Amino acid sequence: MNIDAANNIGIIYCADKPEEVELIKNYVQTLRNLGKQVKSLGFFNVKELPLGLNGSMMHQYYAMKELNWYFKPSSQFIDNFVNDEFDILMDFGAPTQLPIMYITSMSRAKCKIGKYLEKYVDFYDVMIEATENKKLDYVVQTTHDYMMVLNKKAIDII
Repeated sequence: MNIDAANNIGIIYCADKPEEVELIKNYVQTLRNLGKQVKSLGFFNVKELPLGLNGSMMHQYYAMKELNWYFKPSSQFIDNFVNDEFDILMDFGAPTQLPIMYITSMSRAKCKIGKYLEKYVDFYDVMIEATENKKLDYVVQTTHDYMMVLNKKAIDII
């Protein structure tokens, strides 16, 4: 699966930093400009969502309040995201964040992409190697570039 062949894309990420939320929103718009249906789900590592945060059907957010004591997300909109059969799910969260890893591991997406970490190789179909010091904009751009060329020949033949 590559971005050209995908119609429905999900993005999950850590939303603690406003500049990273803006980066993801801009990337979602880039994908929509390519004709893709995109939903994003941002995790705030705080008890409750910040006041005045406006989500939408395409940009949703959750916080610790939506987790049970096992750190399993437990709300209807999260269940809907997990059960959505995305062509591609892009996980831009930190691999150590259990609420994000749970959603990624349970997702019904056809192709899952995330940062490379040896212990999570079973969760992803494609992993992007990025050292700890690489910022989110690097990871998003590298993921996008790689997913634009992945299986390009196979798609061109069809």
